[in-house]
Amino acid sequence: MHPLFGELLVCSGFKRWNGVLLLVVELPDGSPGTVRADATNVFAAVPIAPTGLVLDGEGIQALHALVAGLRRRPGFRGRGK
Repeated sequence: MHPLFGELLVCSGFKRWNGVLLLVVELPDGSPGTVRADATNVFAAVPIAPTGLVLDGEGIQALHALVAGLRRRPGFRGRGK
């Protein structure tokens, strides 16, 4: 049995390596790692219902302020202004 069997890991994306689909994950010690997607239940047979995000006026203003602050950070490479 693998030491990570049954563990829930934070996944930040996918990548392919030699034709194999991998999950990019954060390991329990905080280091980055990859796991073969077919060795996980990431593509569970029962789809999970998507959650909706609803913002009120205050929430939209807070989101705008957050994005504006991120755009001002050095090294930001967005799609334009």
